[in-house]
Amino acid sequence: MKIFNTKFIAGIIIVLLGVLTLLNNFGYTDISLGSIIRTYWPVILLIWAASLFKDLFAGFNQGRNENVSTSWGQLISSLVIFVIGIIFLGRNLELFEADLSLFWRMFWPVIIIFFGISFMRGKTISEGGKGHWAFMGGIEVGKTPFDLKSGNYYALMGGIDIDLTKANMPKGKTMLDLTAVMGGIDIIVPKDINIVCEGTALLGGIEFLKESTGGIISTKKMENIVNDDNRVIHFQTRALMGGVSIKQSNG
Repeated sequence: MKIFNTKFIAGIIIVLLGVLTLLNNFGYTDISLGSIIRTYWPVILLIWAASLFKDLFAGFNQGRNENVSTSWGQLISSLVIFVIGIIFLGRNLELFEADLSLFWRMFWPVIIIFFGISFMRGKTISEGGKGHWAFMGGIEVGKTPFDLKSGNYYALMGGIDIDLTKANMPKGKTMLDLTAVMGGIDIIVPKDINIVCEGTALLGGIEFLKESTGGIISTKKMENIVNDDNRVIHFQTRALMGGVSIKQSNG
């Protein structure tokens, strides 16, 4: 087990909080747990930033980060989270004063702008592509055999489950545009199909087989080409405070 593993560090912090609470309950200490949490909660942001930095540099060392926009997105997310953590921690410890009102006035408009740009950059679904909406509800596709066609899927505070193992795959490229806003989209794909995924995550996460991306702002292109068949499923994914997961079937 690696000592500097972020999950291990987080576990140590949780254990220490539990021990402190236990000692307080039996009168061995007189330390305000609430005060500690209010003061040091930004450490969580620093641990998160450290984890993103670690994944980013690990990707460079293993040659995974070939997409420049992906690297910049992960780097920006890491730096923003790190700076926010330092600002909040320094203010809580009274090391300096910081007025964050300007930051919050800019934060959400910038997130919305980036989300709009991700739509503009996406490839247009060909005519005939249908739109499927899950608004505070759920959609399930693939319980029975069906013909796969290009289309758009939107999960707005809802969930969409798509099983492509029973789909009749057309020749050529099939475009599936997936958008999760405070919701989730889960896709299961067969192992013998070629798939490409272009993803943008804003305060959310995208998981593609064994790869993933997430953070404040993150973009990534991933692909899994398994044969010379011209059948390809091209996923365009975006997640705003939500998640998109694409996994292979176990069968």
